[in-house]
Amino acid sequence: MDEAAIAVLIVILLGAAGITWGIVALVRRQQYIKSLRDRGWIFVNSPAFDAVERLGNPPFGLGFRRRPDDQIAGLTSLGRPFQVIEYSSEHWSGWVGMVTLSRRLPELWITGGETQPRYGVEAVMVPSQLGPGWQVGALDPAFAAAVLTPQVCEQLNVMAAGGPGVNLSIDGDQLVMLDPPRKEVELLAYWLEVLATVAAVIDDTPLDHWIQPVKPWGMTFYHHPDWQWIGVDDSLLQTTPVTQSGHDHSTSEVIRGRDGDGPPFVAFTHHWKTTRTETYTDSEGRSQTRTVVENHSEPILGFQLPIRMPWLQVANRGRGITFESEAFNKQFSVTAQDPKFAYDVIHPRQMEYLMANPPAPFRIVDDWAWFSTGVHNQPAIAHSSHFLRGFLSRIPRFAWRNLGLPDTPYPPQDRTPVPDHGE
Repeated sequence: MDEAAIAVLIVILLGAAGITWGIVALVRRQQYIKSLRDRGWIFVNSPAFDAVERLGNPPFGLGFRRRPDDQIAGLTSLGRPFQVIEYSSEHWSGWVGMVTLSRRLPELWITGGETQPRYGVEAVMVPSQLGPGWQVGALDPAFAAAVLTPQVCEQLNVMAAGGPGVNLSIDGDQLVMLDPPRKEVELLAYWLEVLATVAAVIDDTPLDHWIQPVKPWGMTFYHHPDWQWIGVDDSLLQTTPVTQSGHDHSTSEVIRGRDGDGPPFVAFTHHWKTTRTETYTDSEGRSQTRTVVENHSEPILGFQLPIRMPWLQVANRGRGITFESEAFNKQFSVTAQDPKFAYDVIHPRQMEYLMANPPAPFRIVDDWAWFSTGVHNQPAIAHSSHFLRGFLSRIPRFAWRNLGLPDTPYPPQDRTPVPDHGE
């Protein structure tokens, strides 16, 4: 048998092996699904987003591309609703299991054993009554102390004894845990019963003081309750500083919102195409032309200001206005339509703030502040929103009055008042 025939035979054998393995995997999956349904549980191959819509704490509530996949749902032996679901976003992918609590409660994070705190969690670490190797995080330490009764701690230690680690959280009316043992149905059933026991003890704990309101329906963002997912809004192409060249312009991942009393923002990705003709030489040495279409995208992030302002730009480096701080001049380049306005706004405390909290380059144009973040994601929006609120609060009152406002629209958030250099 020559080498060509051997190669063909190998390809045929590999193809046959692949088909066989695919059939085996399909049969095993069907057997697994049947074993779930034999217990009275529901299996959904491609659940809708509303399967996780009510969840807002990590791994949920983060990212723009969130996708639930295989879902198992049902009731525990005592009738407590549960679901085990595969979930992915830009920041995390894996399986999550949860049972329903009787009340909506504040977020709480408990980790122990061979596990790590979840990405994106913003919480205060509090003393743990669970012993060495455990970490507990909460926004309200008093709530954490109220939840972790001796009975709850006992059940958590039982759960930890059955696996390599515990990564547990409270997300509204759901008690959520990462990495459920979903491959073995019997083990999963036992695991759900243990999780339901923890939930029952929490339900019996007097926690009504901390009951939370119902979360608005829809895609929400962790710790940003006033952000709203829009998705697509091509009307923004007419009102924002997008690249004008090219064709087939469109928007995606549009978000509107604000943080607290900060300025409202709009953020999205702008897509467009360009077409060019290039010359090349074919295999016979003849000159030919072809049309090349290239795809482009850029992030757009703008905050609406309460009044029109003179043009002002703060960049990382370059030639600009000279300020009294040499360290500031080395780190930033400020250019402005009105140098006096720049000096009024970029005073010594403002320079300290900028150096301590370096922002993405931004420019003020009329009544908008546009940031060049380089990326369109949740952390970039949140960082710019937080920075700009602090920046605006440090603009002296006389500067706002010169613009036509009676006083600063953004009072200082710290205890030290912003110096009013014009008074």
